[in-house]
Amino acid sequence: MVIMVQGTMSNVGKSLVTAGLLRVFRQDGYKAAPFKSQNMALNSYITKDGLEIGRAQAMQAEAAGIEPSIYTNPILLKPNSDTGSQVIVNGVPIGNMSAKEYFKFKTSLKPEIMKAYNRLKAEYDIIVIEGAGSPAEINLKSDDIVNMGMAEMANSPVILVGDIDRGGVFAQLYGTIQLLSPKERDRIKGLVINKFRGDKALLGNGLDMLRAKCGKDIVGVLPYIDVDIDDEDSLSDRFGAENRGMLDIAVIRLPRISNFTDFIPLEKYGMRYVSSPKELGKPHLLIIPGTKNTVQDMKWLRETGLENSIRRLSENTLIMGICGGYQMLGSDIEDSEEGSIKGMGLLPVTTVIGKEKTRKQVKGKIKWQPLENAYFEGYEIHQGNTLVKGCDFDGMGGCVQGSVIGTYVHGIFDEGNFCTRLIEYICRKNSIDINISAVSRREYRQRQYDILADMIRKNMDMQKIYEILENKQERTFKHVLPKDIESTSMDIIERELLTDIPKENKDIVKRAIHTTADFDYAENMYFSKNAAELGREAIKKGASIITDTNMARAGINKKRLAEYGGEVLCFMADEDVAKLAEKNGTTRAAASMDKAAQLKGEYIIAIGNAPTALIRLKELIDKGKIKPALVIAVPVGFVNAAESKELIMECGIPLIAARGRKGGSNLAAAVCNALIYGI
Repeated sequence: MVIMVQGTMSNVGKSLVTAGLLRVFRQDGYKAAPFKSQNMALNSYITKDGLEIGRAQAMQAEAAGIEPSIYTNPILLKPNSDTGSQVIVNGVPIGNMSAKEYFKFKTSLKPEIMKAYNRLKAEYDIIVIEGAGSPAEINLKSDDIVNMGMAEMANSPVILVGDIDRGGVFAQLYGTIQLLSPKERDRIKGLVINKFRGDKALLGNGLDMLRAKCGKDIVGVLPYIDVDIDDEDSLSDRFGAENRGMLDIAVIRLPRISNFTDFIPLEKYGMRYVSSPKELGKPHLLIIPGTKNTVQDMKWLRETGLENSIRRLSENTLIMGICGGYQMLGSDIEDSEEGSIKGMGLLPVTTVIGKEKTRKQVKGKIKWQPLENAYFEGYEIHQGNTLVKGCDFDGMGGCVQGSVIGTYVHGIFDEGNFCTRLIEYICRKNSIDINISAVSRREYRQRQYDILADMIRKNMDMQKIYEILENKQERTFKHVLPKDIESTSMDIIERELLTDIPKENKDIVKRAIHTTADFDYAENMYFSKNAAELGREAIKKGASIITDTNMARAGINKKRLAEYGGEVLCFMADEDVAKLAEKNGTTRAAASMDKAAQLKGEYIIAIGNAPTALIRLKELIDKGKIKPALVIAVPVGFVNAAESKELIMECGIPLIAARGRKGGSNLAAAVCNALIYGI
């Protein structure tokens, strides 16, 4: 079962609604998994096998009670400039692209998207797909792979989420639906109003009017909820928040900040983001976070005057750099693309940034004396190798000198007792009396997911959601005239065909799929060099077609073939073939190949049933007794079907085949007809 959560715009709460549904499904006993075909975010996560996905999908997987994997997020875009992003496919970076370059490239990723989705579909009871941005961006809808395009690929129903906290939620929902095509509108099975504050009675008859105008059920009015769960993307309300507490922890808000979810555990102690020397003040702890462009953000620190302010603070204030922030604390940074730049010189380290990317989960104990033996867990995700000279190795992928700490470990405040020990150290250093309770972040997050699920249950029509999942909606049938059925079918095949197939073979593959309703043939069909062209040339010269079943003979368009002087032959019922089969102790299909060898002129042999026919044909070809213009090898079965096709491929003759066990007489006829119709 599958359902998709789309939104009227970014940051309407799709990620949290998705996580909440996943948690409810888990509580109800289902194996459920999140899926987002393409995520654009600066917050990422490293899986156990060292692959990179969006942080939101890792959070959703945790809510569902499963291990995060690349199958939940096959494509991740990490912006590294105003117009471009690093493109990560199946957890591995493949390069940087401008928006224009990626727009042209993205359709080639459809097979990877569907491989990941189908892997989850085979393993889990329910898939909850999350969209991105809005499905109604009319300038970007062409070749969409993340909203309605993904819904179509997965044949998924959709619920559409609007954000009433921003105002105009009725216009959001109605306008979005109006900008969709009729087919896309049909996919939407319910509307959700999110982030509502106050008494629902204030909505008055607005819900009835919205239902009437959109023709869609309202499946939920969700209240604004304060749950401590990782944000969905860089459009975070956290940047503007000032979390007051016993301490003053300042995080530099770099223009290209990444993985700012690292700092959520610190908010309860008192944390704020700063972007100018004026805002900096005299914090107890100053953090320089990760960045998607170390050189450019180092320049920004220098230009804004923050670098000098950080240098002055380093004399008495604890300063911590994470990932790119760690690199900036060093003396030199060399980047193969961005050039070289001097760092702040607060740590005796130099960094060389190249193409290679480190991706791994890590854990261990701190060696730095004030926090000695503090336990941490996290993950490293960075481009660049850092050489450490003359300072204490801190045990956490970095170094310490004086009151300056550098580390490559993201998520270091989440697990273990590192965060507690660090806060205790800061309090002692500043003579602050604070009572710190050591609470497991993992257990804390589980409670937050349960709070989210409770809210979903109370405010969303879960019975309706399950009906949508089980496809119990009213079914509508498209009226198609008989004369248009084939062309309509071909249009559907073209739309759903994800494999890149050479133009000269595409009509044959499409007709194979049309005949069988099996898209596996997009992957399984084999064509030797110029096989289709050679087959059509033979037909134009009057070649006949020899088949191994009367079913295939009946399915081939004999009238069209006769226009070129050819005919369709099948020897299976011939008396001489029966006698030869009995004499040789073989099948009639094999004996029919011996009869075919006696024929003069050009002919095509199409085998759709008997592997024994292909095996005998190979023997006759090897002996030089037969030389067909083309062989169509698509026998079906469990005994020697796959093997006979591989065998005939060794002959070096023009060949069209269906690898594996699948095939059949109907497929043999379909390939023949595709050749005839393509002339």
